[in-house]
Amino acid sequence: MTTPNRLMIIGKRGGILHWYEDVLSAAGPNAYGFALNHSTLITRALKGIFGVHSGIYKQRVARELSAALTYFSPTHILLIDLFYLRPEINALIASSGAKTAQWIGDKFDEKLADNSSIQRFYFTDSALVKQGISLGLASSYLALATNPPSDALPSWESRSDQLLFVAAPSDNRIKMLEKINYPTLVIGPKWPDIKNPAIQIRRKRLSLKAVRALYSQHKFVLNQINSKNIISGLPSRCFDVTAYGACLITDKVADLELNFAKNHEVLVYTSSSEISGLIKSNSECRLIAEHGQKRAQTDHTYAKRARSILHHE
Repeated sequence: MTTPNRLMIIGKRGGILHWYEDVLSAAGPNAYGFALNHSTLITRALKGIFGVHSGIYKQRVARELSAALTYFSPTHILLIDLFYLRPEINALIASSGAKTAQWIGDKFDEKLADNSSIQRFYFTDSALVKQGISLGLASSYLALATNPPSDALPSWESRSDQLLFVAAPSDNRIKMLEKINYPTLVIGPKWPDIKNPAIQIRRKRLSLKAVRALYSQHKFVLNQINSKNIISGLPSRCFDVTAYGACLITDKVADLELNFAKNHEVLVYTSSSEISGLIKSNSECRLIAEHGQKRAQTDHTYAKRARSILHHE
């Protein structure tokens, strides 16, 4: 009889994108989560009192990870996010005997090669794959994904026609918004004033749950990469927007067509002045949104990503 895979997911609880939580919730009943930043209330308290670099905090995290590995006895370990592992954590993961992988979405440096317990590295940005290979790491491309909504979504007709953009400000995004000639709602706590009457700014920090609810209430959602932290990859926004039934309007990056069909499942602009023209046909945008939603819910779920990692040989 074949022993079922037991996947331990190690990550950071409470991140803005809830990457660790989303993968854990999608991975199924044979998955177990361990948060390196605070797996228990005691660890969280020690972190607050002594700091993350204190010996007492590091020792406590190592003891809790050791206990979790013994309890769960994983066949596979997936490390979510960019962590440079301390020697004691590296040793514990290596001694588990599990197949190991790390899934990374940020730019990194050569210290990643010191994560000697990790057998395979997945990167959400294809440009990072090349960098991983240059360090001698077994490297593959694996995009971010989404957890599809469990409840029925609002109809297309009931959604707002206002273009929605929920993001942090960056120089390239500000310049883009200054030239948009379509009514646009921008949400985020740190946005400066934009000299464009088409732009409405709501300076507010939203939970991911609230952001996804907004995606389901708008017909059109904007994406533009933050050039500070992305080279070629797609942010999770692209997968959430399409899964929640909105028409994604995005700038073009190298990885886009690895995940969506341009102008069939998403709309692509090269300059912000094109955007109003792209969305003038409501019926066409509705069809594109339907195609994008089907693609996201079929090919771009965290459950499917977890399966692909488990079955990679």
